[in-house]
Order: sequence, then C-alpha cells, then structure tokens
Amino acid sequence: MSLPNNDFGFSVEQSKPFDIFQNLRAIALENNAERDILDLSTGDPGFAFAPGVRAREFASYLIFLDTKFNNTKRKFVDTQANQEKFLLEDIASWSRSTYVPVLAERYLKDMSEFIQRSLVIAKEHGFLWTPYDILKALFNRSMVSGGTYQDPQGELLSRIILTEWHKNTLDHEIGPEDLILTAGASQAIASLFKMLGQEGYQYLNPGDKVLLTSPGYLSSKSLLEKRGLEVICISLSPTTGEIEPRSLDLLKKVKGIKLMLIVNPNNPSGFALSEHTLKYLGHFAKEQGALIIADEVYGDFYEQAHSMMDIEPERTLRVRSCSKIDRIPGLRVGELVINKACNRYLTEHLLKGLLPEKLDFKAAFLAAKAPGGVHGEFLDTCFVPGPSQALAIAHVLLEKETRQNYRENIIENSRLFADILGLPHENNRYYILFDLNSIEGSKKIELSIEQKIVELAKQGVILLPANLFFSKEDREALDRRQMVRACLANGESVKIKKAAKLIHAYLTS
Repeated sequence: MSLPNNDFGFSVEQSKPFDIFQNLRAIALENNAERDILDLSTGDPGFAFAPGVRAREFASYLIFLDTKFNNTKRKFVDTQANQEKFLLEDIASWSRSTYVPVLAERYLKDMSEFIQRSLVIAKEHGFLWTPYDILKALFNRSMVSGGTYQDPQGELLSRIILTEWHKNTLDHEIGPEDLILTAGASQAIASLFKMLGQEGYQYLNPGDKVLLTSPGYLSSKSLLEKRGLEVICISLSPTTGEIEPRSLDLLKKVKGIKLMLIVNPNNPSGFALSEHTLKYLGHFAKEQGALIIADEVYGDFYEQAHSMMDIEPERTLRVRSCSKIDRIPGLRVGELVINKACNRYLTEHLLKGLLPEKLDFKAAFLAAKAPGGVHGEFLDTCFVPGPSQALAIAHVLLEKETRQNYRENIIENSRLFADILGLPHENNRYYILFDLNSIEGSKKIELSIEQKIVELAKQGVILLPANLFFSKEDREALDRRQMVRACLANGESVKIKKAAKLIHAYLTS
C-alpha cells in the first residue's frame, strides 16, 4: 500500500501500521543517534534483548563437534551404539584440546546436562534412550549443521523436548506425535487456511463466516478477506481484555461460524483472556460446530495463561512458538499441536468427505505446509532446518533461568510504563495498547495523531499507530485514531521508563 501524500507521509486511517513505523524510524534516525532511539513500535525482542548466551554458545559447540564427527575421514552414521563410551571420550578429548580449560569444562558440563535432561524427558514419553541415541539425533548426517533434509514433521528429539515445554502450559495430555514443526507460528496459520480453503479441501469457501477478535493482528484479517470469507469481529476491551457487551449481544444472534481464530494472549492489546471468557467462546464454538485455531504464542509471559486446548480439546488446533519468550523469532521455529481427540474429530466428523481417502487431518496438514499446493508436492523440503531446531531445543533445555528473568523484566516494564502514564494496564504483558488522549493532563488533545507520533519520533520514541488494528465496527463505535501500541520487549526497564517519561512530558507540556 502506498502512503498518502500529506504533510506527514502517512495517515492512521488509511496506512497500514507496519508501513508507518518505517517512516517513524527514519524520522527518529534523522534526529537521534541510533543507540538513543526508544523503539516501541515492533514486536521484535531482538531490538533490545539478545537471545540466551548459554544456548547460543552451546549450539556453536554442537557445530564444532559436528565437524569432528562428520568430515572427509569420518562419518557419525558409521558408528554403533556399543561405541557410546568411546564417542563420549572423543568429545572430551576434542573439547580439551581445542578450548581453554574453563570453556572446555563448561561445554562438557552443558553437554552432560543437555543429554541427561533429554533422556529424562524422552523416558517420560516412553523412549528408553541412551546417550548414544541423543548423539545420533544430533550428529547423524550433520543434523545440527544442516547437512541433510530433516523430517517434515520435525526431528523426533525436537518434538519430544518441545512437547514437554507445551505440557508445562497444558492440562490436556499430548505426545511428540501430536506436534508438527513449522517455520514460525505464521506458517502454521497460513498453511491451515491454505489447506482448509478453496485451493485445499474446501472447508472454507467464499462467503463462509470466520470469527476474529478486535483489536487484532492486521495480517490475519487481510488474509481471510482476500479469500472472500465473511469476517465477523467481536470486540475485546483494550484495557481489560474482556468481551465488550455489544459483542456478547452479537454472539447471541450470529449463526453459521465455521472457524474461530483466537489470539490469546492478545496481539496487539497484550491481555490474556480470562478462563471464563475462553469457556464462553469455547461453548459458542461448540454450539456453532466451528473449528478453533488458538494462536497462543505469547502465553509464556503469563505464569498461568489458560489454553483453549484445555477447554475445547476436540476442536482446537494450538499454534505456539518459543521464539518470543526466548528472543529468537528469526529462527522461525513454531509448532502446530493437533491432539489425538482433535485429529480424530476433524477427520471423522468436521471434515468428513472432504479429506482424501485414508488421509487424516494431521497428515493432510503436513502435506499442505509444503511449498506448492496441498498434496505435498514439495513435502521433502518443508522441514524446519536442523540448525534452527538444535538452537531452539538448546534454549528450551538450558535457558529456564534466563526465560524467568526475561518474563520478570517484561512484567516490570509493564508496571513502570503504566504507572508513569497513569494507565490501567497492570495485567498487560509484552504489549500495551492505549489512547494518547487518555493521558491525564494532556495539553495536546486537539493535535492529530500523525503530528503527535512524528514529534515523539523526533525525540527518539517510536510508537505504532493502532487505529487499523480495530475492526470497522469498533472504529464506528468509538474513535480509535489516537490509539497506539507500545511493545515492552524493546528495552530494558531503564529505557522503558525513559520512553514513558518522554511521552508524558511531551503530552502534558
């Protein structure tokens, strides 16, 4: 979309938010040193928080070991399980002859912890593995270096470890066979709509009704509308995350919903839906006979975020990723969770007669996530790369303390930002969505939102305009033009505090 030719180069009523922030960043760079910019516009934690050092160093260590196990003179594939002792001795010898003593011992300790934790988790899922099996999973045909095509579903070791990570946030029982790895959560969602749409198995056809929440991620709504689907939005309060009364009335009247996309915790508002709200929506989906896609990528920022899969396991497809909590979105590792009850219900009931004969829902999705059509034309190339999987599971196994510290940092950022600006957003995580005109004592209420965010950008603070995150009905019910989104993952607390103070001083001066 081209930007309007006005004094500011954009309009919050016409321009996509993700087009606008590029303009604002250019303005900020023209007026500030890059190190001084307080960019709260993007949801990219890498702007301020580096991924865990321990996991990255360990992943580099695995690649070093791969060069020893797989080269012109030696291949791990030629080893046998009875050589386990000698393989571990080789690892110790290579490490001590290559690294300084303190690093060698640290890497060997991390390797031992990685192996032992993997063995414990594998045993919980019925796999009686030995250290050799873990080494084989990592180094057979250079998995950690990307030396081979991976399993399109995801390597078994990766799925076992990620299943355990999911189990920490679910009451519902799942296993490694219920996970399909994708190139981030976005690929999981896009592949589902490709599979279910006209180019796929025609569960969703032009004119069919799909339910979204407002405010919501703009790309999801656009994806559906371009497919000719009728998008029905229900309104959530950007302050509490509860369903607005007018939407409760709408839900009592609407019929024929075929699919619900529930983002929880919500992007862009930063609120987790309460259990009673999820139960209400789950009951509604059951009444409608609708499929639920639960995008729960931000769930790790809440210690007890409720999952739609626990409420409606039979009709809920869970999309998740460790990328946000581990600050590794560029790895593009996500998961679609299809539990056994859901796979059976979708195959035998909801999509009965639509799927090819002898193909269940999970197998159909696995084929559809490949490039091309929905029949797995390029199935062998639809894997998540080995290096990405290795680094992701290293983060999951070795960075628990770092994740907890990061979670606490985001909570503190939310508290500071809300307190300084006087916002009722104490339950937010990751994002805060608020109206610039709601700041008490503001003397700039009459200024356009474009002028405000440009002038703030000149001071080095970049906010994302949020007007178009709201549905048309929401914008007609209440003026949303002054709404902005601040990402709390884009700065240490000292920077978030500084940004909030600059915003407050600008608005009240």
